[in-house]
Amino acid sequence: MHAMSHEESRRAPAGPAGAKRRWLWPAVAAALAVALAGGLTWARWSATRAPALAGAVLAPPVTAYDFRLRDQDGRPVALSDLRGKVVALTFLYTHCPDVCPLIAEQMRAAARELGDTARGAAFVAVSVDPRGDTPASIRQFLKLHRVEGLLTYLHGSFAELRPVWAHYYVGSDAREVNPEAAAASTPTPQLVGHTAIVYVIDPRGRIRAFLPGNLDPKDLVTDIRALAAQATK
Repeated sequence: MHAMSHEESRRAPAGPAGAKRRWLWPAVAAALAVALAGGLTWARWSATRAPALAGAVLAPPVTAYDFRLRDQDGRPVALSDLRGKVVALTFLYTHCPDVCPLIAEQMRAAARELGDTARGAAFVAVSVDPRGDTPASIRQFLKLHRVEGLLTYLHGSFAELRPVWAHYYVGSDAREVNPEAAAASTPTPQLVGHTAIVYVIDPRGRIRAFLPGNLDPKDLVTDIRALAAQATK
C-alpha cells in the first residue's frame, strides 16, 4: 500500500476534473497519524501478538464509531448490527468515474476469493454525496458493478453523514444546496473529491487496519481471513 507518488500526481489530469480525482490518501494518513498519536504502526504485528495483516495496522485497535443509516432499500442499518462479522467499510459515491467503481469491484473480487469465509464478512459503503446518492442511483451502481447482495450501501442527509465522515477522517467536498434551489433545478451528477480508504473492522467492532482506495483485493482477503479465524479461537 502506498500514497500517490509525485510521478502519479504529476500525470493526474489537469484542471477541475483532475483535482477532483486526487484521492485524499495522504491527507487521511496524516490525520490518522495525528489523531491516534502513538497508536498507529505501519509494521505488521508479529504472529505471537496478533494475526499478520496486510493493511496498515492500528495498534492498539480503536473502537469503530457506531452509526445508523439507511441502505439502498430504505432499511436502517447500524454498524453495531454487524458485530460478529469482519467488516470492510469504505466511502463512495455513485457518480464517481474512477476510484469508487474500483473499490466496489475489488470488494467483489475479494468476496469471490474468500469463498465460504465471505459469510463471516460484511462489505459496507457510506455515501460521501448526500444529494447525488439517491436510492435509485445506488441500486443502479450496485447492479452495474455486480455487487448486488454483497455491498450494503448506506446513505443519508448531510446532517446524518457529517459525523460519520468526521469520526473516520473522511473528507468530502460534496456541495449542500438549499431545498428551494434543489427543487427549482434538475440535479446533474457532480464530481466529488473525497477520501478513498477501506477500514477493516474485527468481529468485536474494533478497527484493526486500513487500506488505500487502490487496494489489492488479495490484501483485503488476507485481513478478513486473519480476523475471521481469530474470532473462532
